[in-house]
Amino acid sequence: MVSAVLAELLAARRPVLNQHVAQARRRWPSLDTAAFSAFVAQTLDPLCVAVARVDPAAVQPVGELAFELGLDLVGQGLAGPAARLPWVDQAWQRLAPAAAALLVQAPRETLGAISNAVLRLADVSGARVDAWIDAMAALAPGCRSVAQFRAVGALCAWRAGMAQLRRPALEQGDRLPAALAVAALGGEGDDWGMLRGRFEADRWWHPGMTGADRRGWTVGGFTGLGGPFAVPPRLRAVADGFVAESAGRCFLLMADAFGAVVLPASAEEFAAGSETPAEVPAGAAALRRADGSDDAGPAAAAAAAAVDFAPRGSVRAVAGGAGVALCSPLSHHVRLLPGMP
Repeated sequence: MVSAVLAELLAARRPVLNQHVAQARRRWPSLDTAAFSAFVAQTLDPLCVAVARVDPAAVQPVGELAFELGLDLVGQGLAGPAARLPWVDQAWQRLAPAAAALLVQAPRETLGAISNAVLRLADVSGARVDAWIDAMAALAPGCRSVAQFRAVGALCAWRAGMAQLRRPALEQGDRLPAALAVAALGGEGDDWGMLRGRFEADRWWHPGMTGADRRGWTVGGFTGLGGPFAVPPRLRAVADGFVAESAGRCFLLMADAFGAVVLPASAEEFAAGSETPAEVPAGAAALRRADGSDDAGPAAAAAAAAVDFAPRGSVRAVAGGAGVALCSPLSHHVRLLPGMP
């Protein structure tokens, strides 16, 4: 059962839509038409209803374009009930209706930006796609153009764990209305300059923090279990993070208050890194409260992290401009922490 809005579109444009389906079946011989029918009812319908609220005359061009794009997404296994991941459907259902005014202005660009963003986020371990969709759905009504929408998307992607976007996202924020940029990063008010300065001064701070949180992030894992490291990695510090080497493969580890990512790197980047040792606090076990929480202070939190991360005494720490990384010859994981004051 679909809405009256979508039912009217399907009836009025049936010959054209049937032609789109026939063309899609030639492009994607394995296209599951039942899955596409479910996509139309569950994903396309709320989008068309939202567009109708903004401009009823736009339902036909926007709905027909979304129908055509949806065929390709379902054909590629990126949307519909049999999709490999749920994020395109989730974004079209929850975010696209919130961006209905932009869909009326520029439907192809808006739907393309939404779909490409969630697919890119889903491809990065540690990125929180669901959080990005929620944040964008709240902010989309305040975007006056697709350019603003994309810029807000970059800020929200950084906030959702894409630590590699830190610098470009801040630059995108400079191009937005101040209040919109501040809201995209979880702040209040419209003092973008002040907020930007806080981010520049401390990569381990964000507006939602009520106090110092020095626990950092754990990344990595054994390749046999879906992680990047075949053997416990060696680490070297570089300007914006750390480069890990494991069985001849190299990876860039980046982290800040919003999250941490593991990206491909080169042997040259590893060779150029530094191995400045850092102290792992002694007596780490004594620095845990009885309830398991961290005592106040960065040294205590780092010590507790070392205990949780690997057997006591096996942990090695490397310091760099982006913080401290803990590794161990007994672990395929790396703990990334703020630097010690």
